Amino acid sequence: MTSSFFLAVDVGTSRTAAATVRSASDGTITAVPFPLGRHADSAPSVVFVADGELLFGDAAARRGIALPERLVREFKRRIGDATPIFAGARRFTPEQLYALTVAWVIDTVTEREGRRPAEVSVTVPVTWGEHRRGLVSSALNRAGWRDVRLISEPEAAARHYEAENPLAPGALLCVYDLGGGTFDAVMLRKRDDGGVEVVGEPAGLDAFGGADFDDLVLRHAIAAAGLSPETLVADPDARVALAALRRECIDAKESLSFDAETVIPVLFGDGRTTVRLTRSELEAMIEDGIDRTIEVVSSVLSSAGASAEDVEAILLTGGSSRIPRIAQLLSERFDRPVAVDADPKAIIAMGAARSLAEDRRLRDDVDPGTGVGADDEPVPASPVFLRQEAPRRRFSRIATIAAVTGGALVLAAGIAVSALSPSDGVSRDADITTPSPETGTPFPDDLTPATGDGTPLPAIEPTSVTTAEPLLTPAPPGVVTDIFPLEEDGQSTPTDPSAP
Repeated sequence: MTSSFFLAVDVGTSRTAAATVRSASDGTITAVPFPLGRHADSAPSVVFVADGELLFGDAAARRGIALPERLVREFKRRIGDATPIFAGARRFTPEQLYALTVAWVIDTVTEREGRRPAEVSVTVPVTWGEHRRGLVSSALNRAGWRDVRLISEPEAAARHYEAENPLAPGALLCVYDLGGGTFDAVMLRKRDDGGVEVVGEPAGLDAFGGADFDDLVLRHAIAAAGLSPETLVADPDARVALAALRRECIDAKESLSFDAETVIPVLFGDGRTTVRLTRSELEAMIEDGIDRTIEVVSSVLSSAGASAEDVEAILLTGGSSRIPRIAQLLSERFDRPVAVDADPKAIIAMGAARSLAEDRRLRDDVDPGTGVGADDEPVPASPVFLRQEAPRRRFSRIATIAAVTGGALVLAAGIAVSALSPSDGVSRDADITTPSPETGTPFPDDLTPATGDGTPLPAIEPTSVTTAEPLLTPAPPGVVTDIFPLEEDGQSTPTDPSAP
């Protein structure tokens, strides 16, 4: 009989990861990444809106190559924005897509494990307030998953780091979390009871991450190849060609973590050319952005009333933190050891899963007849985890300037997407969703490099599509039928966390 297990889901801006954890009879807790992707443990955080069904992960990314207007990505950045996301003549709120992605992960894990997890945890940015947390919790509840626990991403990463590199009580750990679409920094202190607590005020950049680096490389490739944005828009195959070019730009960016230079193939129509990109050129493009994140780290240290000498280590998490220049600049600025896992994306999910198992072990260390622990204090009851019926490592330390090792970050395929922050109230999914008349262009002005004078690409008009009725039969593996009701244009989608 398969033993019970716990599951954690980390829905990032560009990649989604999951991890499972089991407790042995001797109390040992083992957390492992769960393979969601075909070629990597994580999967693209994208949703493809097909006729009557939704696809996720690699399956969605592949379908989106031919029909990019039906592919939605970077919806996590939009949570808290009331502007709906359009795709395939459908409309969604960002939190709905977030909840649907979590549901897809849970269903995928359940199918492969042969049973449901005992409990589920979902990670969220530390800078999210009660409003956005409430939106996500409410959407998960409407999707059929109740009492899913939310844990901040830096706290989850610290739990996994501390399990393999025990900290002394009172030790401070700085977490530098740079993902595909957001950046968070937080100071954590090891408590006497073995847990960790936030010290000072967490800070971050809501609309900054590796996806912005990808956009910069894409702009560089287009300009270096002598391509005209107007010509690309006039080309009926431009959407597919741009999607392919962006994937090449992402691969080039990742390869520069290991090589001094790389080549980007640019294939449009009958044209065939290549663009050479060096590591120094990439670093020059992203240096200002990295400097901004380092200033955030400095402010977090100040809010915690700590100096760099008080910090045990700086822990790098998030796929974009693998860029060698980041470790180099952090080491130069703070002169502290920099710790990075072989897979900085996976440690967040593994830490969140470990947190569930450790909390359950504490609850189990209670007299079942009285509900009282060893200290005679009442222990809260374990939350009920229900699925309502509905359709369907090791760390290395870098004390001096060095390159961060690790696997390549594979970001979601699709045309370059950008948006203003949620507070701007402007859609960020225009290149891969069907935008409303008032919102969205594939390359809005805010993605022009801060020090450059690039001209934004004009909007690409979406292809008119229609949507069939939802499937009434179970979907095949890799496909999840829409849990939320079909909503035609002109109807509103409730975004109030208390809405049914």
